[in-house]
Amino acid sequence: MSHHTTLHRGRKTVAATVIAAAALTLTACQGGKSDASGTPSAAASAAASGGGSSDSGASNGGSSAAQGSSGAGAGQGASAQGGGRGSAPQHTGSGAKAGPASARHGATARCTTAGLQAGWGSSGGGVPDMHGDAQQTAAVWLKNTGSSSCTLSGFPGVQIKGTDGRSLDLPRSAQKPARVTLKPGGTASFTIRLLPSVRAGDRKIEPGMVLITPPNQTQHVQLKWPYGGAILDQSGATHPGTFVDPIHG
Repeated sequence: MSHHTTLHRGRKTVAATVIAAAALTLTACQGGKSDASGTPSAAASAAASGGGSSDSGASNGGSSAAQGSSGAGAGQGASAQGGGRGSAPQHTGSGAKAGPASARHGATARCTTAGLQAGWGSSGGGVPDMHGDAQQTAAVWLKNTGSSSCTLSGFPGVQIKGTDGRSLDLPRSAQKPARVTLKPGGTASFTIRLLPSVRAGDRKIEPGMVLITPPNQTQHVQLKWPYGGAILDQSGATHPGTFVDPIHG
């Protein structure tokens, strides 16, 4: 009897131990599930606070996919992304444009034909002797008649109109042009190299008027030829003796 009682108590103890162990195991499993469910929530919360833009974009993308490509969510998402990506290039582009625009506003404008006055002679030029056959020089000055500074750079166009109606377009010299800035009332000049003709059998042109077109302009000013004589017509020659030099200060 004592042995039976002891065995029965032992079985109860074993059963109680098994139940207790099962309870501990169940508690541990529930605890594991609680921890597992809590970790994504914390991660999602952290992701929402730290990478909200990315998450909202993914969410909007999913929503727009459900609503259709024409949905408001899709439109806003594309606009926001486009604006985000485009804002830097647009800023760069506007900055790149602003530089030249500022330079244009701050730079001195070109002299125009309407803002220039022309005449014969200059501080470095004399009167050509049209009675000999040696090369001569005639100088032309250009005056800025405007109220602001302007620039001249390059060669003027020069056409000699003959008294018989013929014309002679002068080629350019090999001199390198330089930019000249003219203040209001300021002057620049250029020279015309001339090869007079005094022989009866020469092909020549007797100048009547000279048409001068400033650099980068299409309109011209007209000057009456004051020196008389005739110029040897070397049209088509490789190295003619009559040509024009660039404008200088």
